[in-house]
Amino acid sequence: MKSPNWLGCIAAIGSVFLAGCQTTGVTQKLHTEMYPPIGQVVSAEIGESVLERTRGYGAPGFRVKDLEFEQGGYRFFLPGALYQINYESQEGKSTAYGYGNIRSLNEGISISGSNFQLISGPTDSGCTLQVSNLNLIDRDGKLITNWVSGDQSEQQDENAIAIGGRTILSGSILRGSSALFAVDVPDDQCTKRYKFSDYGQTFRQELIYLGRSGDELSFKYREFSGSLARPAFSADLKYDLSESQTIGYRGARIDVIEAGNQVIRYQVQSNIQGI
Repeated sequence: MKSPNWLGCIAAIGSVFLAGCQTTGVTQKLHTEMYPPIGQVVSAEIGESVLERTRGYGAPGFRVKDLEFEQGGYRFFLPGALYQINYESQEGKSTAYGYGNIRSLNEGISISGSNFQLISGPTDSGCTLQVSNLNLIDRDGKLITNWVSGDQSEQQDENAIAIGGRTILSGSILRGSSALFAVDVPDDQCTKRYKFSDYGQTFRQELIYLGRSGDELSFKYREFSGSLARPAFSADLKYDLSESQTIGYRGARIDVIEAGNQVIRYQVQSNIQGI
């Protein structure tokens, strides 16, 4: 008995997905990460770390902040997270795979499945969000086709596969496209950071911005072992900007460019010393 054509399509597409998943290439190792890089002007909001030093077992990844983007007349949202890099090429290209995290911001529109990659070249600034599968479902449960090109026709795509009344792969994938679309994510929303294990001997030091009162800036220094804070190694710190625009603690030196009760902009001159 001859197999239906769609079974062959599924097998072919499955092999492509599996091939992508097998490009691990990156394993966990003992690493010390200090962030932000020395000399780079960055900003942090109240409650966020202005300086971090972490040592433990982990793997490189992309730290992505909440991201909203638009395509084909539809609006989408990717929640902020740290995505572990699965593959690094000899040329320095890094790729992280993500599944199911993209959400719709349009009323009455849902997403039945999504696959995407975060990609960057040899530099550490910014990344590209490359979406390879994104099935949009209307309020009646019907697949919305041809939306990538802006054609929001309700005509069913002849290449879509449906089993038991449910579409499992969109026509855009079946036509052999490696990516439906791509979004450039700037370096203030996507940075290369290590994804450390919460178990074992991971040790983290951080300096957190707490706000400004007059010329006085407030910070909290904390140390973590694994995912647990160590209260005995916490300290509340205050600095007077009228005396100096440079603040320091345990070897760290930070030049304050501007500071308010929402955001601080600064530049790190030296990192905090390890314990």
